[in-house]
Amino acid sequence: MTAAAIPRCCHAMRLALVINRSSGRFRAASPEATATAVADALCQSGHQTETHLVGRRLLARTLSVLASRQDLDAVVVGGGDGTILTAVVAGLGRDKPLGILPMGTLNLFARDLGLPADPIEAARCLDFSATEIDLAEVNGLPFAIWASLGMHPWFVRRRDHLQRDGMRKWRAMALAALRALRRYPMVDVVLDLKDGPRAVTTPMLFITNNPWRDETPPLSRESLDAGTLVIHVAACSTRLSLLWLMAETVLGHWRGSRRIQTFIAKEVRVTSEKHRMMVSLDGEVTVMASPLVFKARPKALRVLMPKGGTPA
Repeated sequence: MTAAAIPRCCHAMRLALVINRSSGRFRAASPEATATAVADALCQSGHQTETHLVGRRLLARTLSVLASRQDLDAVVVGGGDGTILTAVVAGLGRDKPLGILPMGTLNLFARDLGLPADPIEAARCLDFSATEIDLAEVNGLPFAIWASLGMHPWFVRRRDHLQRDGMRKWRAMALAALRALRRYPMVDVVLDLKDGPRAVTTPMLFITNNPWRDETPPLSRESLDAGTLVIHVAACSTRLSLLWLMAETVLGHWRGSRRIQTFIAKEVRVTSEKHRMMVSLDGEVTVMASPLVFKARPKALRVLMPKGGTPA
């Protein structure tokens, strides 16, 4: 199976199925076999499906082309959270509904939607009436789940470098985490909130599209359509205090910790003395010009929920 479209059978909705063959799932499974099984599941539900099995280099271009095609009713995308973000940036989920299949490592967005962890089962349970949920943006660039500054994007970038050098993902994650803790990068920013500016110095700053649940990781969101941004600032000036916060997070008690400050807003401006800042958006790292203006975009994304599911 190649990047070329492969027509499938049936009738009803006209779908494109796009699977990122570079996703984390395919370290242990065949992308071709998975793509065939998922396409068959969609076909058995009565939908006409064409399949695109692509690598990282062709992913954005393929998704952009499909987003503009008038002969498709929806596009179903298999991959991790970074793959889903690529689909959103390409314009899917606006006029054309976006379906999501969990094929990454954490699959946070799929968990938020209440989809089964198995992508074939997820394909079988998709409800093909679109539901509107929230997006967020920073300086006009959309993200679906969360953004981070400080140690987290530093860690992600180094983990990715280690993986490109041939290291396995979990080993790369452990080594990158140790290096990040040793370096302990801090960010000095001013948050312009509704009740006035607030200067913070922190190793980690997270901005989520709607609130997270107070639970053990991996975290899921309480709501997908509340129309709010939630800003979490790690009030940790030392490595020991950050390790305590991490322990509280693992135990599911992070929300009540005195080591974290939380603010709720529709919009927040993050200003730094630095001209450019490293930001992670749904786990994908980019460098953006300061200031960073984060905004909630209520009900800006049309997605396919599981049957019987509604936004949390």
